Amino acid sequence: MSSDSGKRALVATTEAMDRVLQAEQDAIAAVAQCEHESAAALEQARAQRRAILERAQARIVALHARAAQAVERLSAEILDRHWCAVQAEVAQLADPQRRQVALEQLAARLTTLEDRHTP
Repeated sequence: MSSDSGKRALVATTEAMDRVLQAEQDAIAAVAQCEHESAAALEQARAQRRAILERAQARIVALHARAAQAVERLSAEILDRHWCAVQAEVAQLADPQRRQVALEQLAARLTTLEDRHTP
């Protein structure tokens, strides 16, 4: 009977070792699956980050373009207003009547100054 119980103990030990080895293989497979899933999640997160960055860069470029257009438009308006003011001033200075009045006023001042300095 002792050999029979020894065989049963051996079988029980073998089965226990098989279960331990199977559990170890299952654990290794579970760890590998977790690593695979975490790598996939990480890659997905990286892809989302890249997409967010690309959208942000596209928006930044669009904002810069609109700002540059606004600056160009405003600069052109300012230059146009300045040019109109310069043209109006040139037109006023080129007016023959105004020139004649200015010459008469200058002559009057010079004559008045000469009269004051003469003894």
